[in-house]
Amino acid sequence: MEEAAIIPAHVRSPFIIRRIALDGKCVRLEGETVATTACCPTCGTASMKVHGRYTRRVMDLPWRGHTVCLVVTVRRFRCVNPACSRTTFAEDCGPFLRRYARRTTQASRYLLEIAAVGGGEAGSRLAAASGLPCSPDTLLRLQRRLVVPIVPTPRVLGVDDLALRRRQTYATIFVDLETGRPVDLLEGRDAQTLADWLHKHPGVEVIARDRAEAYAEGAKVGAPQAVQVADRFHLLLNASNALDGMLRSRRLGVEEVAEQGDDPRPAITEADEASRTGGSEQVGRNPLSPTKQYLAQRRAARIARWQRVRALRAAGMSIRAIAHEVGIHRRTVRSLLATPEPPRNKVERPRPGGLRSPTLQPYVSYLQDRWQAGCTNASQLYREIVALGYQGSRSLLGQAVQAWRPHRLPPKEREKTKRLARRSSIRWLCLRPPGQLKAEERTLLGKLLAEDDDLLRGHTLLQQFRQLVVDRDVGALETWLADAKGSLLPTFIGLANGIEADRAAVDAALRLPWSNGPVEGQITRVKLIKRQGYGRAKFDLLRSRVLAG
Repeated sequence: MEEAAIIPAHVRSPFIIRRIALDGKCVRLEGETVATTACCPTCGTASMKVHGRYTRRVMDLPWRGHTVCLVVTVRRFRCVNPACSRTTFAEDCGPFLRRYARRTTQASRYLLEIAAVGGGEAGSRLAAASGLPCSPDTLLRLQRRLVVPIVPTPRVLGVDDLALRRRQTYATIFVDLETGRPVDLLEGRDAQTLADWLHKHPGVEVIARDRAEAYAEGAKVGAPQAVQVADRFHLLLNASNALDGMLRSRRLGVEEVAEQGDDPRPAITEADEASRTGGSEQVGRNPLSPTKQYLAQRRAARIARWQRVRALRAAGMSIRAIAHEVGIHRRTVRSLLATPEPPRNKVERPRPGGLRSPTLQPYVSYLQDRWQAGCTNASQLYREIVALGYQGSRSLLGQAVQAWRPHRLPPKEREKTKRLARRSSIRWLCLRPPGQLKAEERTLLGKLLAEDDDLLRGHTLLQQFRQLVVDRDVGALETWLADAKGSLLPTFIGLANGIEADRAAVDAALRLPWSNGPVEGQITRVKLIKRQGYGRAKFDLLRSRVLAG
C-alpha cells in the first residue's frame, strides 16, 4: 500500500519510506535517500553530481513475528576533486545502515542479544521464530566481532578454577564479589596465571579463594598487599574429609551395633529356618539377610492362612463360606484343607534342560560340592568343568544353577532396602550434622561413638570445627588446633598443619564476610553456557558469552 513519507522514529535516517507492502510473512519497506550532497570517503569533498543508483536489501527488526525487509535506493556520486584517487562513491546511510551491511544496526544488536543467551544453534532457532532468520555460524561470527568491554579492577576479587575438559584442561574465573559479576576468564589454573592477571590489574584489596596452594602462591606474588580469605565452605569440607578419611579404613557395619529386637518384622524360629533350608544350613547368630527376612514374612503369612482355614472348617463352615471369609478361591481352600502340614515356600524347579541335561549330568555332583563350598560364580564353575571335559555352553550352566540361588526381593523392596542401607551407613551418621538426624539415628550414632574412642574424638573435633566456623570464633580456632594435634588422629593432624600453614587466610575467613559463594554460582553458569554451545564453545566464544552476561 502507498504511504506518505515516513522517517523511522528510533533513529535519524537519511532516507524516507515511500511504500509499505506485505508479502506473506515478509513486510517490505521501500525507501530512498533524500540528502542533496554526499562526502567522498577518501578525500572528504562534498559532491552533488549523481553518477547512478542501485538497490540495497537489508534486514531490519521483525514486526509481530513478520520478517521486515528494507529496500533502499542508494545513489552513487562523482568525486569532484581531481586529485582524489576515487572516481565514484556511494553515499553514506549513517549509523543506522553501515556500508556493506546486510542488516541494520538494531537488527545486529538484537541478534547479539540472542547469541549471548542461546548460543549458536539455540539462538538460530530463537531468531527464526521471532522473524529474523539467521544461521548459527553467523551468530557466532557476530559474537566473535563483539568487543568485550573493559571492566574496572574490583576491590574484592573472588577466584576459582573450572574444568573446560575434565581432567584435561582448566580455566580460572575472576568475579567481582561486590557486584557478583564476572571480571575475566583465563585459560590455566596455576599460580602464574593469577599472578600475571593481578600484576596487570593493580588495586585489588581482598582475594577470596579456596584452599588450593597454587592460588595462595599466585595471590601472594601478584598482590602481596591484598588480604587473602579462605573459603569457609572449603574449610568445612576439609574437616569432613578428615573424618571421612578415618572411616574409609573401617569396615564396621551398622548392623553390628543396631539392636535386633527393634525389628518390627516377625521373628523366624530355628524350626522354620531348618524346614525352609531343608536342614542343610545351621542358624547362627548373624542377622538374616533381607531376602531371608522377606521369605520368612511370606511363610508366616501362608501358615496363618492355613491355620485360619482349618479353624473355620473345624467350626463347621462350608468351603464356599470359608472362601468368602478369607478372600481366596474355593480350590485354594480345598488345597489347604488337604494339606496336613503348613505349606512350604515355593521351590523354583529347574528349567528344562538344566541339571537334567545329558550334557551337564556327569558334572552335577561336582557342581553341588563346589556350590556347598561357597563358589557361586557361574563363570568360575564353567571354567572348572570345561577343564574336566564339559562341552556345553555357559548359558546352560547359568540356567542350571539359577535354581540354587535364593529368591530376590521385588524391585520396590530392593530399592527400599538400598535406601535404608545408605541412610544407616556409618559415614551418613558421622558426617551428617546431628541436628539433621532422626531420633533413632542419633541413638545409633551414640552407640557407635561409645564403642570407638578414636571415632568419638574425630566426630567431636568435626562438630567443634563446624561450630567455630558458624560462630566466627577466631579464639576457639587456636584451642581446636591444639586438640587436633593432640588427638593422635593422622587425618586431623594433617588438617591442623594445613590450617596453620594458611593461618592468615583462615583467620580472615572467620573475620570477614567474603566467601567464594558467588564464584561457585558463576561456575555453574559457565557450565550451562558451555553445554549450550553444542561443541562450539571454544574459549574465545565462551569468554565472550560469560563476560557479556
